Amino acid sequence: MNLENNRGISRNVLKFVAITTIVIGHFFLYTLTTLNFIQKLNVPWRGMLCYICFMGPPIFMFFISEGFRYTRSKVSYGKRLLIFALITQVAFAITTQDGLGFDVKRFFFTWNVFFALLIGFVDLCILNSKQKTLWKVLEVLATLALSYFTKTEWWVFGPLMVIAFYYLREQRVLKFVVATILTYLTFALSDCDFGGAYQVTLWTKSMPYIMIYAMIGIALVSFCYYGKNGKKNKFLQYFFYVFYPLHLILIDIVILLAK
Repeated sequence: MNLENNRGISRNVLKFVAITTIVIGHFFLYTLTTLNFIQKLNVPWRGMLCYICFMGPPIFMFFISEGFRYTRSKVSYGKRLLIFALITQVAFAITTQDGLGFDVKRFFFTWNVFFALLIGFVDLCILNSKQKTLWKVLEVLATLALSYFTKTEWWVFGPLMVIAFYYLREQRVLKFVVATILTYLTFALSDCDFGGAYQVTLWTKSMPYIMIYAMIGIALVSFCYYGKNGKKNKFLQYFFYVFYPLHLILIDIVILLAK
């Protein structure tokens, strides 16, 4: 089945959905202890607003797999991911530190979700190379070990989701099921803290919010996207990279002004 036609939601619309949900969720999550009106919200509303950010990452993981498929230069694509991962890491190490301030340990040993996207992209490069299968497997395992020891957001399961989206591109139901399982394993088994105090357990009070939002994101790319590009220009191309560190910096400014 050819996915590329004019039906469904365009790529740009899906990316704006991802951006909007991430910005809303991170704003409420990171300002929770600073802004009084958020603390006064009822628990269900607070949970809904804080955890809506988990709708976005699966969408971007899917488009990393699509980007790998269509990019003219995999080297340039990889460099862009690395540059913005490093820029984001600086903002990440400040925003997720209680009371702000640069957290050196977090900067080097707790990597943001951009690195999960980058590692997933590198894994696709490895798997599509002309190396022997054994070397491919060993190199992918090495990248997953890097995700493990650096406690990268979405842990080893983020890169695995990028790989799953790539190889299950036209298997819509299977793609949805596998990505949902990987999402659950991320939050049930990983010890990455997603910028906050997150307890590793098979089920938490926040898990229903996380799973529902993530599954909506997975469903959108599995059942509602048919390869429609949307408007193309340089501004939009780089905006989807710039927004992540930019929105963290803006949240830092809000926290500082609220003090």
